[in-house]
Amino acid sequence: MNDLTFLPDILLGVAEELGVGVALKLMQHYGGQEVYFAKKPSAELVELFGDAQAAALCHHFGGQPIYVPHGKVQRRRQEVGDLAAKGHDSRAIARYLGISQRHVRRLANAPPGQLSLFPDED
Repeated sequence: MNDLTFLPDILLGVAEELGVGVALKLMQHYGGQEVYFAKKPSAELVELFGDAQAAALCHHFGGQPIYVPHGKVQRRRQEVGDLAAKGHDSRAIARYLGISQRHVRRLANAPPGQLSLFPDED
């Protein structure tokens, strides 16, 4: 089996059953949102994934809402680290990145985690 540790836990089962591409597409399309998966696929899911994969997603999540992570935290952590290394304080970093100083501190002090899955997106 491939190493899927880069995926958030909620999507590991999706990747194992339907493939990493489906899990990543879920993150790209619904990342950062809570999504309700009905027992039967919606037209939107069918358009996005096709009949078989949309049905499999609905079967997998069984008519329940799930939070789909966006996978962007690591990139922000790297940006904070780079700016701090250049001598910027948390206030300047927060202003530059458009986030709170508290979030800057949280990112700077968090242990290294997952890699950014979508490095080209904000």
